[in-house]
Amino acid sequence: MAKIVMYETFSKSDIEALLDAGITVNLAFDASHGKQEKTVHLELLIDASNEAIQRLRSRHNGTYIKLKGALMQGEGTYKLECHTFDQDVVDSSPKSYEIRQNRAIVRHGDIGTIIQDIGWW
Repeated sequence: MAKIVMYETFSKSDIEALLDAGITVNLAFDASHGKQEKTVHLELLIDASNEAIQRLRSRHNGTYIKLKGALMQGEGTYKLECHTFDQDVVDSSPKSYEIRQNRAIVRHGDIGTIIQDIGWW
């Protein structure tokens, strides 16, 4: 399964919209690359049925548009890479300290880690 890059800013409200539509969401933070290679980013794994995609499209069209690159292919499991995300995602996570720590590690030229299961739901 290839990762699909998201080009719009991802926020806590987007995650809440996915959950509201009945889409399964797993979220990780990836700082395992040098900053010249790849920016720190969110790894978003979603599993959506056709019904859930239609609910998302009708209830939360803005979020649907952000994920359209994956969801237009229909139901299934998709991996998305979110390089631009709001601070509210980090602030809401029970692992926010680890995320901030890994951001600082990368900012200072070292390589961080992948932090799994950063969701709060």
